[in-house]
Amino acid sequence: MAQLIKYENGLRLVVENIPFVRSVAAGIWVGTGSAMEDRENNGISHFIEHVLFKGTDKMSAFDIANAFESRGAAVNAFTSKENTCFYFKSIDTDTEECFATLSELLIHSVFDKNELDSERKVVLEEINMDDDSPEDICFDLLAKALYGDHSFGMPVLGTRENVSGFNKDDILKYMDSQYCAESLVVTFAGNIDMERADALVKKYFLPFVNAKKQQSTVKKPSFTVTCEQFIKDFKQTNLMLGFPSIDFCDPKTSVQSVLNVILGGCMGSRLFQHIREKKGLAYSVYSSPSRYSQSGSFNIALNINSKNTKAVLDGVFYELDCMTEKGITDAELSMAKAQLKSTLIFGQENIQTIMISLGKNMLLCNKIFDLDKMLKEIDEVAVQDVNAMAKEIFTRRPALAYVGPDCGINFEEYLRR
Repeated sequence: MAQLIKYENGLRLVVENIPFVRSVAAGIWVGTGSAMEDRENNGISHFIEHVLFKGTDKMSAFDIANAFESRGAAVNAFTSKENTCFYFKSIDTDTEECFATLSELLIHSVFDKNELDSERKVVLEEINMDDDSPEDICFDLLAKALYGDHSFGMPVLGTRENVSGFNKDDILKYMDSQYCAESLVVTFAGNIDMERADALVKKYFLPFVNAKKQQSTVKKPSFTVTCEQFIKDFKQTNLMLGFPSIDFCDPKTSVQSVLNVILGGCMGSRLFQHIREKKGLAYSVYSSPSRYSQSGSFNIALNINSKNTKAVLDGVFYELDCMTEKGITDAELSMAKAQLKSTLIFGQENIQTIMISLGKNMLLCNKIFDLDKMLKEIDEVAVQDVNAMAKEIFTRRPALAYVGPDCGINFEEYLRR
């Protein structure tokens, strides 16, 4: 079981000691992302994630990379709608040096103008790469279809216009409002105990953390549930449906996870068997919940030929009707539970997966990830629980995103029927 320390300024430290491995994964988590932004600064969380690696008052960008790679360690970062994470994985004897460097780049970055301009080009290329990916476009369109003008509907990468204009003052202002002790979580997993982790945090990070209150937090969104399209002659078409659903901390999370496995979460799922195996209408078909601190959606994603769009939609709604009207079987429930429990247990064999689970649960729910509790909750899910949730979710109107050639379907009219 992981341990937690909450310091006086609000910073939290979570440690999962796994003494039989010889490595450590560590992350510094910030409770900010595109959901805390507005139209004028959309993309700044992700931009900051990039430029924090570009040099401090003591280290160049090369020095930072070399500090990890010369020890055989891996370092990276990611930004999502509600959090940003900077992390590394190293052998246990190099943990202090790697954590010192990770702390250095978060606390003492200088944001040199030339380095900002150089990395700006990299981020713009990342946006270009996304624009060439129909699936990425579809994910962004689905968020817009679900949340409209709310910040959840904005892309994590931001806009070219915004990214082209961000400067040092913008970065410092945003970090001052968001990179605050109460919005920061440090996580360790691997061959490190709480005493040692606590000492590292107190030495390299805690004294330098901004103790101000976080100025911008996520406002609870409402669903717009519309249809969004991007018409272009891609060779493949991406189609996604998003049903309003539960948030990250909802006690019915295990029920939704079981429902997801049965509907579209594995090769034996209903959607995969119907749409791909029996009908041959899609290369890729799956379902996947998106869960945030105050909102969530149950999504269905397909990669298809545009000529098959109506047949695919008919097939999806046929399975959803069967799910809501007839429910699931005992055999499906048993299979889904086995799938979920094995996935969770297999994930606990990867210290980086553990570190990420610790960070997300502490940031979004202010609680420690507890594997045994999750396994128990899965075991307690009953057929009637899944059937009730299926009716609750799939009798609502979904949002829809379509990316591909014009297929001649009026999606608004189709969904009304």
